[in-house]
Order: sequence, then C-alpha cells, then structure tokens
Amino acid sequence: MTTRIVRVGNTLTVEIPEELVAQAALAVGEPLQCVPNGNGSIALVKTTAAKPHRRVTLDEILESIPEDAEMEKIEWGADRGAEVW
Repeated sequence: MTTRIVRVGNTLTVEIPEELVAQAALAVGEPLQCVPNGNGSIALVKTTAAKPHRRVTLDEILESIPEDAEMEKIEWGADRGAEVW
C-alpha cells in the first residue's frame, strides 16, 4: 500500500488506509510510536499508554467516608485578621 505525508496546519501527518488500520487493529486517536528503521523507512509501533484517570466526583468521595468516622480537629493557632467564626 502506498500512502503520503500531508500537511495539516503546522503538522505533518501520514494517511493510513482504513484497510491497513483494520488489519493492525488500530483505532482513531490511539497512540503510536514512530521508530526509524534506517534507509529512510519508519515503523509505526503500537504503544501501551496508561488509560486516562476518570475524575472522581465530590459525592463519590463523601460516600466513601464511613458514617462513624470522626475527623481530627487541627489546631491552627490564634485567630488572625477580621474573619468571623
């Protein structure tokens, strides 16, 4: 299969035919590493990137605190400024 290098804005991209993407079991957005093989050739190698962390909600954090949990009081010293407690 023949493909080409294309300029998209300030980036160079390589067009990969869908048939080849399917054969390699790749997905759009999947990270690939470009490895020079010498003699002007490059291999695209599938990388195993860590899955992005899901953001935890405040409700999930609060639900994880046991009902009988007692929070430690922290002494921060004498009051300063005009805050009202």
